[in-house]
Amino acid sequence: MSSWYKGFRCKGNPQKIVKFIADKVHQHDLTEFVPVIRAEKLQRKKTSRGTKEFYLFIAIESDDMGQIPLSVQSNLLEPFKKHTSFVDKEERRAFKYEQIKSMAKLGVDIYDFTYKIPYHPEEILSNDNPFDCTAALLTEKYNSELAALSENYDRLLYWLSASGSGTLESFKKACQTLELSEPRRILRRLKLLGHIESSSNGSRWSSTPAALVRVNSAPDTLDFLLCGQRSQELLHKLEHESKVVYLNQAQGDAPLCVRLQLDSLEEFPPLITSIKNQLNIPIIDAGESSLKLAEILPDLIAWKQGLRCLPGIVPSLYEWKRFEGREFVESSFPQQTGMYEMWDFKKDARPVQILFYDSETDTWRQGDWYGLRFLALHYNNCPCIARYDATNARLAVPYSQRWPELYERALVLASGLLPSYQKTEQNLWLIYENVGQNLAHQLTQKLYVTCEGGTTECTI
Repeated sequence: MSSWYKGFRCKGNPQKIVKFIADKVHQHDLTEFVPVIRAEKLQRKKTSRGTKEFYLFIAIESDDMGQIPLSVQSNLLEPFKKHTSFVDKEERRAFKYEQIKSMAKLGVDIYDFTYKIPYHPEEILSNDNPFDCTAALLTEKYNSELAALSENYDRLLYWLSASGSGTLESFKKACQTLELSEPRRILRRLKLLGHIESSSNGSRWSSTPAALVRVNSAPDTLDFLLCGQRSQELLHKLEHESKVVYLNQAQGDAPLCVRLQLDSLEEFPPLITSIKNQLNIPIIDAGESSLKLAEILPDLIAWKQGLRCLPGIVPSLYEWKRFEGREFVESSFPQQTGMYEMWDFKKDARPVQILFYDSETDTWRQGDWYGLRFLALHYNNCPCIARYDATNARLAVPYSQRWPELYERALVLASGLLPSYQKTEQNLWLIYENVGQNLAHQLTQKLYVTCEGGTTECTI
């Protein structure tokens, strides 16, 4: 992606404006596209009316400089324009960082979203309770709105199921046709839900076979999730043969969760047979996939060793930036184990690649962005934590410490629901539902995560 800045000359209280932007970024999960804002330090004189003026620069990550992702435009910039007073009637053009340094001559204050990891997480996170009743659940959507948002994601899944496989470009075109923005993020969400897989280099995708996944449920019911390929014909058949419940995803940004309820296990084999015979669909009995996946996943170090290795990289041919727990900083030469941005000397708008360097084996490894960041935190000796609510079987993970994709998938498959976002005074948390104690224990142990209990008397 290209990193650039949208500039504004604002009037008013900068702290309040920055807080407004921060709330919108976290509420709509925009941190991958709005990693940071830079506000000019308050050394300007006040206007005749006593109002402060200052430059504000919102960093935006997009495919091309000047292109604004649809979710950023609708969920951040449009509310921002209504909320804020401006000195200039027209918006300022797109800027590179080198340009804004000369405009904001008095320096800038940096407000970092993507890498918002406290300097002393063991102090700040350890006293934070995401299950507290006063924590804010970051969604403004009602069920009817969520269902409407899910419709195009349902259509996308129907198309993926019928197509079977394809290239990343075909996936992007399908998203564009359905007016769904940020296809790479959609791809990741569908993988977490068990609907598709992708090749190791991300260039191809394939839909997974239709499968019924067992989930923990009340003692008197048997619940299953429908994962993988989906069609309206299959859904109608399942509705006829069993009780089907459709659940909205927390942000409405993925297909509906389809949950089947049976009265006894004796009903399950005839259901599978009936679908195979009448619809000619090879539906799979996947068992309790979340626990199965948790059991076979390696620990973090072994997972790192299994990442795709990229040979032949000559460090002297590139410029490097190393992730230091909050942001990427200039690095003269990769010597320490960690996560790096690899930049061409031509000063392109985006890094060539983001990789993990293992100094012990002198190897470069490729993986999902959150997974590489989690590895970097581990090797930077940043304590990684989680909170477990045994009463409601929920696990909370700090957004700034989001887990590698495969480990997060085990959490998502426990309920068929993507995590909701919970905001406390100090942190943003991801909340995963229906996570049994055994599942939470296995995954946190393998990732070297310190998991502590957290309880609440109310349901948020």
